[in-house]
Amino acid sequence: MELPYSYDGKIHTPIPSGKFVVGCTDLIGSSKEDGCLLRLFYPTNLQDVYENSSRWANWIPHQKYIEGYAIVRRLIPWLGNILISWAFGDPYIPVVADAEPCTRQRFPVIVFSHGLTACRTTYSTFCSDLSSHGFIVAAIEHRDGSACMSFSIEKGQNKGPLTKWIPYQPMQFEKDDMPLRQQQLQIRMRECSQTLDLLFKLNGGAELEYISQSSMNLASFKGAMDLSSPVIAGHSFGSTTLLRTLATDQRYKIGLAMDAWMWPLKDELELTRNIQQPVLFINSETFQTATNLDSMKRFVANADYAERSVLTLIGSIHDNQNDVPYLLPWYIRRFTYHSVINPLLAIQLNNCISLRYLRQYLGHPLDDEHSKLSEHYAQWIYQGIP
Repeated sequence: MELPYSYDGKIHTPIPSGKFVVGCTDLIGSSKEDGCLLRLFYPTNLQDVYENSSRWANWIPHQKYIEGYAIVRRLIPWLGNILISWAFGDPYIPVVADAEPCTRQRFPVIVFSHGLTACRTTYSTFCSDLSSHGFIVAAIEHRDGSACMSFSIEKGQNKGPLTKWIPYQPMQFEKDDMPLRQQQLQIRMRECSQTLDLLFKLNGGAELEYISQSSMNLASFKGAMDLSSPVIAGHSFGSTTLLRTLATDQRYKIGLAMDAWMWPLKDELELTRNIQQPVLFINSETFQTATNLDSMKRFVANADYAERSVLTLIGSIHDNQNDVPYLLPWYIRRFTYHSVINPLLAIQLNNCISLRYLRQYLGHPLDDEHSKLSEHYAQWIYQGIP
């Protein structure tokens, strides 16, 4: 079937491959002390994702995010809005907005940190797919100026809450941006820890001073999570974030770094010794530079306390691990997001490798289908750093 997928007139990201129909809801912090913004993906009791297509979640959370993607592309706002809307249309994520979570068992938790120019929905294929296999995934939207667009809710004077939009902050890449990247990392690390704080509160049934954009009863998440070994995952700058966070927040037990952007960490020689949790790096072939790989080799070589390994998806590009290639028509994808490997195969292998790794360290049974997929397409997977 040719990309992008469509069902009942709706363009959508790939259908999650696991046995659970996935739900999602957005949460927005009501204070700076508890100020994270996230989309929560979780297993539900629903039986058929297609029967609930009328409740599928929007991939673009608000019209302002189209403006954000236009800023990222350095387009004139009015022209950018037209072009971005034409390219993407009105895409959906095949997850059911504000569905009740499954409470028949407890599910392990993943906190996900996005890369530059992305937002909380940009990695919905990855997040929803892992959730369909029995994970609760909290996809953070960082409010540090690195997201394509974000917002905060502030108290207005006699007019109720006010929305303050936070646009992407453009700058030269790997030039003079190191001071700002360090500032952004501090915000991102705090948001990763705040998100885990929130999940503990949700799981414990605590009353939260949180703003939900829905009428969903958050008390339904009480006891739904297994928080004994929280996972932190990320892509690009999100992988930078997770490495820093692993060193400072020991509650996180496992790291999953997709196409890590190592440049902001290139001078942090002690960081490798401060991380005692296992980390798997899943790289694309085209993004990684010699400088990036030298820093990554340092992390792998200094793995005194826990296993660290690297896999490379041959023929893949940086964006194969986010949703964009799966939503664009072929004539745009061919010239701007072309990869040697089929983009669907790339994300399937990425998610398969991720699930096998996480189940191994969480002590969960491995899925034979994942092993068969990896073995069948072994020519696309390189063990280590090329």
